[in-house]
Amino acid sequence: MTNHYILAVDGGATKTIMTIRTTDGRELFSATSTSSNYQAVGIEHVQHVFTGLLRSAAAHLPSLHFDVAVFAIAGVDTLQDEKIVGDIIQQSIARSPFTFGHIILENDAEATAKGLGKNNVSLLISGTGAICYSLIDDKMSRTGGWGHRIGDEGSGYWIGKQIAKAIFRAADGRNESTALTKLILQGHQVNSTDELYNYIYSSDYTNSRLAHFGSFLQKAVEQQDAIAQKIAQDAVQELIQLTITSLKNVGYRNEAHTLFFNGGVLKHNPFILEAVTQAIQQIYPAMKIELCADKPLEAIFQRGLHAFEHIQFNY
Repeated sequence: MTNHYILAVDGGATKTIMTIRTTDGRELFSATSTSSNYQAVGIEHVQHVFTGLLRSAAAHLPSLHFDVAVFAIAGVDTLQDEKIVGDIIQQSIARSPFTFGHIILENDAEATAKGLGKNNVSLLISGTGAICYSLIDDKMSRTGGWGHRIGDEGSGYWIGKQIAKAIFRAADGRNESTALTKLILQGHQVNSTDELYNYIYSSDYTNSRLAHFGSFLQKAVEQQDAIAQKIAQDAVQELIQLTITSLKNVGYRNEAHTLFFNGGVLKHNPFILEAVTQAIQQIYPAMKIELCADKPLEAIFQRGLHAFEHIQFNY
């Protein structure tokens, strides 16, 4: 019996994970590297990440042929992005001993959504960034995911920025004090807002560093901090709007449909998770909502498996 192989890559704003598996799901290799969002870390860095992952795999495996390779990469939002990242992938492949059949390059959220459900599913992600995809009968809609400079409302980065602004406004006396100040200072082992300022503006600053501020939001909400509650409520409204708009654009009419939630903001902030869930179910009573139990990489592998099955069916 001939073995068939799938390579799946989940490239996010914080880290990149690669897995190599047989089509029956047996994992042969996995590895993790740093961010592969070229908009955040640059083309050369992404080239280094992909090349390094493939070289690591080559050191452990024979020269396999991948029937399907799925590169699910954050920051692939336009045709220009697709060309830039596609060129990076081709250069990395050329430096590896592997051969490739069908290569899929998609935004990480799109590939994850397609792996969760072939034609009747939505996926709301709020991690470092925020995005929503909906698929119904081969029609697809995307809202959000426009990056930290102009969008990603309701994301960890967006929340982190609101927290930072609130802390420094409170330091100026421009708004009331907030429990977030003490939580952030202690959490990052700095003694003052001046030190926090230097921490944020240091040369090794990353978007994920500011997004990490959001991990302190739930505790401040539990302390009944008014500033934290306002930030959380604003995040809720942004995520609701993302979801409703995506569903509307794809023509959803309150029939049977599954909406998946994923990302650290939704998984680690019960207030935000419950508020978004309640609002969506009130608007769409037929909607089934699930918090993703598996990591996105599992859905990305399924995306590759669906593509492999389609290729085999058409032979």
